[in-house]
Amino acid sequence: MHRAAPSLPPLVERGFTLLEMLVVLAITGLIAGLLYPRIETARGAMQQRLLREQVAAGLAAARSAAMRSGVPVALSTDASGLVIAGTRRIAVSTTQPLSLKPRSIQFYPDGSSTGGQLTLGTGRAQTTFDIPRVGAGKGV
Repeated sequence: MHRAAPSLPPLVERGFTLLEMLVVLAITGLIAGLLYPRIETARGAMQQRLLREQVAAGLAAARSAAMRSGVPVALSTDASGLVIAGTRRIAVSTTQPLSLKPRSIQFYPDGSSTGGQLTLGTGRAQTTFDIPRVGAGKGV
C-alpha cells in the first residue's frame, strides 16, 4: 500500500509590509507636525511661570531679610540671577540677560520698598516685571 504524503498548510507570513509601515510613519509625522506648535507654546508658558515664581521668591526673600535683620537690604542682578544684599543669590533659569531699573531695589525693615522694574531679555523676547513701590520706606 502506498500512502499519500500529508498536505501541509500553506505558509502564512506574518509581519508588516513596507507600504503599511510608510502609512504609519506618515500618520505619525502628521500628528507630530500638528502638535509641535502647541507643545512649544506650552513650554514657553511653563518657562514664563517658572520665571515669575523665581522673581517672586527673590522679592520675598529680600523683603524678609530686611525685616529679620532690621536693616535695609538691596536686591540687584548679576549674570546668574538675583542678588540679595550682595551675598545671597537666587538663580533664574534663563540664558537671557537680566536688568533692573534702578540698579537695585531697597527693601526696608518695615516691609516697604523703593520699587522698580526687572527686565529679562531684549527685543521681541523681552519680559518686564513691575515691582511696585510699597510703603514710604526710610530715606525715600
